[in-house]
Amino acid sequence: MSGASAGRDLVALPRAAVLMLYTAAYLRGDMGPDDAARMSQGVGRTGPSGAGEDLFTWMTSLRRLPLAQLRLVLPVPGRLAGLVGPPAAIGPALEAEQAIVVTAAGIADHTLIPVLAPAEVDGRAATAVGWQKVPAPVGAQVPPTATSGSAREELLHALRRTARGSVDLDLVPDEPVEPARIPAAWVATALPRHLEPSAAHLLVLASRTLLLTRSEIEEGHGHTVHLAEALTRRGLLDELHDAARSALVETLERIVAAETG
Repeated sequence: MSGASAGRDLVALPRAAVLMLYTAAYLRGDMGPDDAARMSQGVGRTGPSGAGEDLFTWMTSLRRLPLAQLRLVLPVPGRLAGLVGPPAAIGPALEAEQAIVVTAAGIADHTLIPVLAPAEVDGRAATAVGWQKVPAPVGAQVPPTATSGSAREELLHALRRTARGSVDLDLVPDEPVEPARIPAAWVATALPRHLEPSAAHLLVLASRTLLLTRSEIEEGHGHTVHLAEALTRRGLLDELHDAARSALVETLERIVAAETG
């Protein structure tokens, strides 16, 4: 761990995002595939699965693809932009709320999706994670990225709007997210040491904002008394949630593209 953490704090990210970060570190030559596969499991909360793709084999196979690229997708019902299919990939990706789309020379090759199950490690609750690989339809084109290219500015603008507003939101993205607010499909990780400080900061800000807004949305409007205030609060949360999702995807894609390009 010490070589990868290099004094950085842990940050909670979708498991697919962690896998992408350490796959990029392997493809860059910063670490071997065995270390990259181990680091991609995150810190704690992950138990053995034994099902699905072996990550060592999957990572090394990427070197045989021409111009391989990795794209993170964070789908929710009604917002499937970035997924390639086939239908066998859509359901599991929606259930996990994440997937990695792998392309070769601009053509979709396959989708990799985490499959989660409850587990126990040393008497503590954990999550067993397997990875399902679904081949893409032959010749499937990859749709344009759903992000605008200015996700950082949009996230910062949404955060400023929220800070100036009259509705009190329990959001402090400057502090680590409590473990209780981190879903099983996410895991804490040390960031690879080669990340640019600005990219690392935005990744942390976007991930924390996404987790905090998700938690607040799931809790509903219990903080408010009046319907108008509840609707205003929900509108701000939705705006922040969407901006954080876009910023997380866009930042990660830029990091991975820089490492694998």
